[in-house]
Amino acid sequence: MAGVLSALASPAHAQAQLWAQRDIGTVQREGHFQPIERIPATEVFPGGYELPPYPRTGKPGSPPVPAKLVAENPPELNMLSEDVEKQDALFLTEDEVFTSRPNLKPSKDSILQTLAIQSTWIAGSGDNIGITEVSGSATLGFPAPTRESPLLITPGYGMFFLVGPDSIQAPATLYQAYLTTTWMSQLSPKWGTVLSVTPGVYSDFQLTNSDAFRVSGMAIMSYKSSDTLQWLLGVVYLNRDDYSILPVAGLIWTPSDDYRLELTFPKPRYLQLFNYGEGYEDWWYVAGEFGGGTWSVEHPLGQNDDLTLTDYRLLIGMERKTEGGGKSFVELGYVFGRKLEYKYDPATLDMSDTILLRSGWWY
Repeated sequence: MAGVLSALASPAHAQAQLWAQRDIGTVQREGHFQPIERIPATEVFPGGYELPPYPRTGKPGSPPVPAKLVAENPPELNMLSEDVEKQDALFLTEDEVFTSRPNLKPSKDSILQTLAIQSTWIAGSGDNIGITEVSGSATLGFPAPTRESPLLITPGYGMFFLVGPDSIQAPATLYQAYLTTTWMSQLSPKWGTVLSVTPGVYSDFQLTNSDAFRVSGMAIMSYKSSDTLQWLLGVVYLNRDDYSILPVAGLIWTPSDDYRLELTFPKPRYLQLFNYGEGYEDWWYVAGEFGGGTWSVEHPLGQNDDLTLTDYRLLIGMERKTEGGGKSFVELGYVFGRKLEYKYDPATLDMSDTILLRSGWWY
C-alpha cells in the first residue's frame, strides 16, 4: 500500500516542483503567450495623509462619523435647533431670499443729519384763503456728551403765499426764519427726555416789530413700560395768539416692526409697513395735525398787527424711509375749522373746509 501511494504521489510532486520553479511574471499557456507585468505600487493619499480614526461605538448598519471630523465642526452647527437639523426651516422662496427686511440706521455718522425741503398746497377760492407753503431746513447733530444724548441744531426758513380773501385784506406773503435747538437724552433704560427751544422771526417783513420775534419750545418725558409700549407726558409752548400752551400726553405702541400707533396729543398717527427692499421701507399712515401760526404783519390800515391762521387737519400719506434717517413722502389731507383773525381788529374770517396736498424730501 505504501508503494502504491508513493507511486501515485510522485508525478504530482514532480509537477508541483516544476510550477514552483516558474516565474509568475512569465506564466505561459498553450497557444499564444503574453507576458503579465506587475502593477507598480501607488500612493492613494499622497503626502502621508491618513484617514481620521473611527470611534469604536456605533449602531449596526449606520457607520459612525469620524471622531476627528466631529471635533472640527464649527460650534454653530451644534447649536442648530432640532427642526432645522431636520431641514424643516431650510427652504425659503426666492422672494424671501432676495427681499429680506433691511435694518435701516435712524441717523447718520456725520455732523449733518438731515436736509429737508417740503411744499404744502391748501386749496382756496373767494373768502377761502388759498395757501402755498415752501420751506427748507438742515439739522446738525453733536454729541452732548455722547452720541446717545445728541444736541440737534436745526436752522429753517419758510414762505407762505396767500391767495385771497375777498372780504378781508391779508398780506400776499408771510415768512418764517427760526433756529431750533433740541437735546435728547436716555436717562435710564426706561426713562428718556426731549427738550427743545425755537427762537424765530415770523413776519411779512413790511413793518417788523418786536412781536415778530417769538420763542417757542417743548419739554417731554417718556417712560418705556415694555418693549412695545412707551408713555409720553409734557408740554408744548407755541407762543401763538390763538393757542399759547398745549399739553403733550399719550402713548406709542409698537406691537411689531410693521406697525406703530402714536396715540398722542396734539399729533396722533398710525403707521403700517407695506413694502421694503434693499435700503428702504415703504409705509402708509393716517394722522391728525394742528396747523396755522401767528405772524407780525402790516395791517391794511397801515399799523402793525398780528395775523393768526388756525386750522385742523386729517391726513393720509405714504413715505419711503431710507438709510440714515432719510425719507420722501406725499400726503392728502382734509382741512377744517379754518379761521383768520387779527389781534387788534375785531373782524374774523371763518372759512369753509378744503383739501391739502403736501410732499417733501429728507436727506
